[in-house]
Amino acid sequence: MAERRCEELGWGRGPRLFEVFLEPTCPHCARAFGKLMPLLERVGEERVTLRIRLQSQPWHLFSGVVSRAILAASATGGGKAAAWQAMAQVFAHREEFVCTDHCSGPNLEVSPAEMLRRIERLTGLDLDEAFRLEAVTTAVTWHARYAGRTASTFPRAS
Repeated sequence: MAERRCEELGWGRGPRLFEVFLEPTCPHCARAFGKLMPLLERVGEERVTLRIRLQSQPWHLFSGVVSRAILAASATGGGKAAAWQAMAQVFAHREEFVCTDHCSGPNLEVSPAEMLRRIERLTGLDLDEAFRLEAVTTAVTWHARYAGRTASTFPRAS
């Protein structure tokens, strides 16, 4: 059996590429995220391709764990729809995934495993196995190394 792969976080199939860089625990990114599907619907999937790239920001202490969980969701049977659901739930419950002033508060005592369980609880997804996949590590690395790369460089199943 082939190892599961992460699905690319892309919607639409149009010739114009609209790439959005999101940090899943950032309040500004949360506002932008809420506008993406309405934009795609208004412009039309045949006219634009929307691609989300997760960009972890180190001052958001759980950013890496949350980003990995979203990519793990894309490696489940739900694919990119599951990843979208995970992003939507994290953005909707953002306070559960951030520390006060980026460095204090009750979440400072929370483990990465608990953060993963919170996302599972909010989404109804079982992410434990997918979170550990090498394909998720590859996808996390790809998202973090964006430097003018094209969609053709996204890791594909062989």
